[in-house]
Amino acid sequence: MNRRWKALTALRLVASLLLAAGLVTAISPQAQASTSQFRGVNWADQRDNFVNGVLYPSGLSASDTYSSAAAVADRVVGQMYSITGANTVRIPINEPTVANYWGTYTGAIDTALGKGNVIFAYWAHTGGRPPNMTAFHQMWDRLIAKYGGNPNAYFEVINEPHGYSTTDLNNMYNTWLARYSGVPRGRVILDGAGLAQNVPAVGGDSRLNGTLLAVHDYSFFAGFESETQWADHIASYIGGYASRTIATEWGGAMGPGTKNGVYFDAIDYSIPSGSYMADYVRGVSAKLRSLGMGSVYWPGLRDGDWYSMTTRSGSGPNTTLSLTNPSGLQRLRYAWGVGDGGTNGVEIRNVATGWYVDGLGRTTDSAAGQGTGGTSTSQQWIVENTGSYVRFKNAATGLYLDGIGRTANGSDAGQRAGSTATSQQWTVVTGTSRGNDVRIRNRATGLYLDGMGRASAAANLGQWSDSNSVNQQWRIVAAG
Repeated sequence: MNRRWKALTALRLVASLLLAAGLVTAISPQAQASTSQFRGVNWADQRDNFVNGVLYPSGLSASDTYSSAAAVADRVVGQMYSITGANTVRIPINEPTVANYWGTYTGAIDTALGKGNVIFAYWAHTGGRPPNMTAFHQMWDRLIAKYGGNPNAYFEVINEPHGYSTTDLNNMYNTWLARYSGVPRGRVILDGAGLAQNVPAVGGDSRLNGTLLAVHDYSFFAGFESETQWADHIASYIGGYASRTIATEWGGAMGPGTKNGVYFDAIDYSIPSGSYMADYVRGVSAKLRSLGMGSVYWPGLRDGDWYSMTTRSGSGPNTTLSLTNPSGLQRLRYAWGVGDGGTNGVEIRNVATGWYVDGLGRTTDSAAGQGTGGTSTSQQWIVENTGSYVRFKNAATGLYLDGIGRTANGSDAGQRAGSTATSQQWTVVTGTSRGNDVRIRNRATGLYLDGMGRASAAANLGQWSDSNSVNQQWRIVAAG
């Protein structure tokens, strides 16, 4: 305990000396009322940012100079902003980058600061905490001395501090704030405990009042199968601190790729297509919007990353970025409170037969069917979230897809007028071999929607227990 108090006393003395030397400007701490003004993207190293050495955000290299780094940043940050509508870029820092690449890196930083907000995020290369606190403070001393007075500069003390207990983390944050007391607290960002997943553990410490807080959430941390579950998931990380919190990392696959042995085509995030990645992106974006939170997408640019919102070609002043997935950008902007999030109108196509779930124009309680083509309004369904489940309402008939309480293999699936019955509630489960293909399980019966191999006009739609058959695999696509 005595050693800790001596260390804190020494740090406070250093802070006083920094102020006296003019390394930081003494400004009164500022409370932050909301975070909706942060519309951000991450600019990341192709190797990820957990690098034990100098960091090179995609497009930068060891051969760059101040001026060439500035030219790259002008192209990368400028195009990320023009493509997405962002006003904030989050860039990584670590001890070697600031110690050995500073003369070059500041070219990119100065250019980015001229275009909008810059969040400096410190990345420990391993272990979730700095390997050497002296070097950690020397890094921040240099950075704060140069940018502490810039109103566009924000400082994320440490990314995903999972190497600390909550007590030790909050003590470290408090020490940092004392050392750099001239930096307005409204420009300091403190990650939640663990992998930035426990915001209340930090937000509830009164010593840290007035700072911003950060939350991270990713699809690979859980396997929820509904938009509502994902929305509730990130909300549980934030607790009652939404007005101070920025989601400084969240993101999903933008291009095709494989995860955990499952291949995904490029996902259409403008519709509720049912894969867990679609549920995640749609659920998280809806919750961020409803909470009025700012967010920083991971990543705006990272070469080779299938989550990357943009793809880079060319180099230096000839760098060009292109949008990877327009529907992903639509949901990102929706999270920022801009535009609409797409539509809930879909068609449901059987993978085995290629036929579509069809209301067959029936307006009274009856069996649902299947039809070819995918152009009729009777094959269009409105997906409605009902807690952790969804309901499917036929666009032509107004009836809801219903399991009708039937539990025998081969039972028909039906349509009925809307009700609160669990037989109208379905779970959409990501496929096991192709992520865009889903299975649709009835809450009441536990049976799966099954095409039954039927490929004749107006054939009834069936239900069957879990068979792992391709007849139980469906692709939910945009209506029309």
